[in-house]
Amino acid sequence: MGTFIYEHLNYFLYGLAILLTLVEGVFKWVIPGIRKNAGMAGLVETVDSLWVALVVALSLKAVWVQPFTIPSGSMEDTLLVGDYILVKKYDYGYSLWNSTDRFLQFNKPQHRDVVVFVFPGDHTKDYIKRCIGLPGDVIQVIKKDLYVNGVKQVEPYVKHIDPNTYPKGFLSVDRDNFGPVTVEPGHYFMMGDNRDNSADSRYWGQLDQKLIKGRAWVIYWHSLGLPQFVFLAGLVAGVILLVMLLLSLAGPPAGPEGRKGLSSQVFLIVLCFAVAGVILATSGSEALKDNLLVLKDRVFQVIH
Repeated sequence: MGTFIYEHLNYFLYGLAILLTLVEGVFKWVIPGIRKNAGMAGLVETVDSLWVALVVALSLKAVWVQPFTIPSGSMEDTLLVGDYILVKKYDYGYSLWNSTDRFLQFNKPQHRDVVVFVFPGDHTKDYIKRCIGLPGDVIQVIKKDLYVNGVKQVEPYVKHIDPNTYPKGFLSVDRDNFGPVTVEPGHYFMMGDNRDNSADSRYWGQLDQKLIKGRAWVIYWHSLGLPQFVFLAGLVAGVILLVMLLLSLAGPPAGPEGRKGLSSQVFLIVLCFAVAGVILATSGSEALKDNLLVLKDRVFQVIH
């Protein structure tokens, strides 16, 4: 269910924006008196706030940055399955509906840039690969080594998981011995860092510049298993509530209602730490530590 929602998030967000816009229209022209009704003030204010926030968020997503999740291992170990990244959409400019030439370009893709783009074979899917060939470049793979314009490339980010090297014609696609091919004008040659496990330009051809969505920028989160997420959420919530409690105790003495609120706060703190403790006991400290270390190492990592 979560995967379905994420894959169709754009449709949900734009649908919600349209719905809120219609509600705003009703408030303004159909029943304008609703804004003067004190009993409806909370509802109207909530709708206004949601509408403004959603319009701003969708505008930023359309022209500035866009979140993207890594669905496969084709870019390992640069990007792992479960990494959540931000993509700079403005860096390479824009193409309307992936059908016009790019405009407002600050930069063009360069060698080794990690790029998000619309998959040429299915425009409902986004792919992420590394740009290894610019227009006019001659691309060749010889025994798994990449050559650009006859020069062997030094690629410390590349990973190979298959110890075998296959000659041309052995596989359905010449994965390990490919080319040479010349990159066409207005196109780029894309390859995954996990070279033995990447469906890239060796398979589906060169990337039309109109399909580019943006440049991968930074990892902002790495997905955790449910137990690790609950542990972290309980721990963080408990610490925040504890700090708030200490600040309250440092202030003037609380009245009866205030003391009742403090009792509830103490109960919530104990509950949060208890949940975190149960998760720690049942999951095992080593597994929990390993997952949190992966999160720590990846969050806010700039993508190169």
